[in-house]
Amino acid sequence: MRELISGPILFIGFLLTAAVQDFQRKKVKLWVYAFFGVLALVLDGYLWIMPDYHFLWINHLGSCCLGVCLILAGRFLEGEIGIGDGLFFLISGLMLDFFQNLTVLCMGVVLCGLYGMVLFVWNQIYWKKDVRKLPIPFLPFAVIPGLWITAMELWG
Repeated sequence: MRELISGPILFIGFLLTAAVQDFQRKKVKLWVYAFFGVLALVLDGYLWIMPDYHFLWINHLGSCCLGVCLILAGRFLEGEIGIGDGLFFLISGLMLDFFQNLTVLCMGVVLCGLYGMVLFVWNQIYWKKDVRKLPIPFLPFAVIPGLWITAMELWG
């Protein structure tokens, strides 16, 4: 049971640490990715050698590919998607299965998009500012779906 709880707890720590840094600085320090990535690899290595979890590495490999795709998309889109967002989903792929990671990404995109629309309309009505190129940190919008996914895994 301990190994089943430690993954979600590790993910919550990673999610909150990265989201706070992204909100404050619009970037996440490299040590966050390195620290939580190493912890996730150690935890996964432990789980991968257990007989009931030997299939887990395939699921996590697919989940990590989501982050790799975001990194590549950011390269092709000339930085419109930050490399930090791709790194976040690469590392979280070690802690979540593919569909959980995809759900966090999709719900985060929806929440961020709704915020962007409200911000745009608000600025057009009241301040008459052009905010179309205003950078919006993404990871704070991944907190709500991330916590929801984790709660569903722990108590659902």
